[in-house]
Amino acid sequence: MEKVTTFLINKRFPNYIFLILTTIILILIIVIIAVASSGSESSSNTEEEDDQTLTAWEKYKKAEKYLYIWEYYTPDYIIKMCQEHHFTRVYLSIGCIAKFWDKYYKQGKFPVNGEIGSLDYETFIKKLNDINVEVELVTFLENGDPNDFSSVERADTVAKLVKKLSEKVKIKALHFDQESSENFESLLKMYVSVNKIFPVSAILRPYWLRLKMEDIKDQFSDKTFFDSFSDCETLVDALMKITPYTDLMAYNQKYETVEGYMEKLKTIASRHPNNEAKNIIEISGKSGVPEDDTLHQRYLEDKDKFFNFVYDMSKKYNGITIHYYEVWYETLYCIWPTINKPYDGGEPKNCN
Repeated sequence: MEKVTTFLINKRFPNYIFLILTTIILILIIVIIAVASSGSESSSNTEEEDDQTLTAWEKYKKAEKYLYIWEYYTPDYIIKMCQEHHFTRVYLSIGCIAKFWDKYYKQGKFPVNGEIGSLDYETFIKKLNDINVEVELVTFLENGDPNDFSSVERADTVAKLVKKLSEKVKIKALHFDQESSENFESLLKMYVSVNKIFPVSAILRPYWLRLKMEDIKDQFSDKTFFDSFSDCETLVDALMKITPYTDLMAYNQKYETVEGYMEKLKTIASRHPNNEAKNIIEISGKSGVPEDDTLHQRYLEDKDKFFNFVYDMSKKYNGITIHYYEVWYETLYCIWPTINKPYDGGEPKNCN
């Protein structure tokens, strides 16, 4: 019976017919893939063309953006601002570890209402989760001396507390704003230790982009540890090797310098596919912020140029972070955010 069936198949469908059918099917598959690819490219081109019809303010709102928050006494403002301005991630401070150690962290607690914000962290993070805003919690070791690692073991304690909170709400990472200028062995060891407990996001200073590991070799007493970074050209390479997230302080008063920092970060990041690298720009005009480090004056000179810059850099470098919430709100709406005033929102005002 099997022989008869085989005979009939061969009789009705000679080999050349099977070859023709196979060829047709392959051609159809290639055509389908080509059409789908063309459609995707066309859709992308159409989106870019549509964006050109937007105002600078509309482009800014559309851009993928993140917001740095040092205090959250106006949580409802932040929620509204995230929704209106399309902030999809916030960097939310949980305070300096040294400042809050004895009163809170040592006791296994976060700072309570009134210390940094007007809601407990679980409640506020849940509100952010509900509007699909990612959260990274921000901390640092000491007040006044970023090179002091004498209490570095406290970082692990805080990481464990964050991990416990992350079982109730979504937290992307623990972001360390540790802006050291030396003692890099301790900095790297801290990140290695903390990252074993909870994902770390490390701040990057601009000059670290060009700081060669070989040039800081003498700072390392643990030569075996230093040798573990033999494949790392710069300090940023080393930080990207041991952390899943990094954030560059792309601070300068000139657009071209800021973009230069971002481009250099992109080059280094291309060597570390497992690290998500982002950029932060400074907008503060408050005293204490060096004029050379902020785009505040550029914004005042030409708002549309600033909004277009945010849009362009966001598209080119996969998102952009604005530092920081209160001063950006005041810059846009001429008033510091306060619970005694209603949320302003809308297009920016001209502040006198």
